[in-house]
Amino acid sequence: MTTPPAGRREANKQATRAALRDAAARLFAEQGYEATTVTQIARAARVGERTFYRYFDGKDDLLAEQALAWIDKLHQAIRDRPAQEAPYLAVGRAMTAVAGQLAAAPAPGGAWILTDLPRPIAVLRQATPAPVRRLERSIADALQHRPGATTRLQAQLVARAAVAVLRTAAGWHRELVRDGQPSPGLEQLLRDCLAELADLAQWE
Repeated sequence: MTTPPAGRREANKQATRAALRDAAARLFAEQGYEATTVTQIARAARVGERTFYRYFDGKDDLLAEQALAWIDKLHQAIRDRPAQEAPYLAVGRAMTAVAGQLAAAPAPGGAWILTDLPRPIAVLRQATPAPVRRLERSIADALQHRPGATTRLQAQLVARAAVAVLRTAAGWHRELVRDGQPSPGLEQLLRDCLAELADLAQWE
């Protein structure tokens, strides 16, 4: 039996890992995180369970990876915002942009964690240590690496406000869906919450 070249082996590994991630995201969004099994994820990705466990320790590991990928995307989006934007505006516009990207992705890319899980923070805590603190730190760090003078205190305040806005928008979406009402989606709800908070604090 001929062994594939190293480059092809690595590409095959990456393709298998991506297939498992995509299958899990789709199944989590379609039938719920709790109802989805490793067996179903492996079958949807067209691999065996043993192959699944070569890449992930379990579905909690998959959930953690998706959550951390979302945090990384937001971190980079904040750093890429124009230098002249105030910290609060930069974070708010980065959040809505990333939410829009996730909503437009062909397969669920992470926003479902906040919008579809009934207790997203509690579930995330089982998958990865201190998810809210990680998100806050990531936002604050991104702000301090942007051009301009954002103090550590300012960065922390904006990060905590942004996390509160995100949790409020996601909770609002879940309430609308639970009550049988149409939701405009996480991106629009984020815009609404950010605008309300900006008006209250007179940040704009």
